[in-house]
Amino acid sequence: MQPDSEREESTRSSRSNPTRSFVRAFVAASYLLGKRRHALSSHVAATDPVAREALREITEQQSHPARERRARVLAGEVGRLIRSLGAQRIK
Repeated sequence: MQPDSEREESTRSSRSNPTRSFVRAFVAASYLLGKRRHALSSHVAATDPVAREALREITEQQSHPARERRARVLAGEVGRLIRSLGAQRIK
């Protein structure tokens, strides 16, 4: 299980870096659509070091053997995605 301090750092980093936020949201959405393990990252060609690290991190978290852990991570990512979409104005 990821310590609270690491989880908080991950959350802060996602909010402050659009690349990291996009990669984490993309993988979370892929997980919701049924992709698992290596398929979560197989269609992402990340060349940016921040994107590669975010991709490795979220893929590892969503491939964790404990279902509760995967659910907790997914809930956090979906929550951030919903809040981000809610902050956008539809024109």
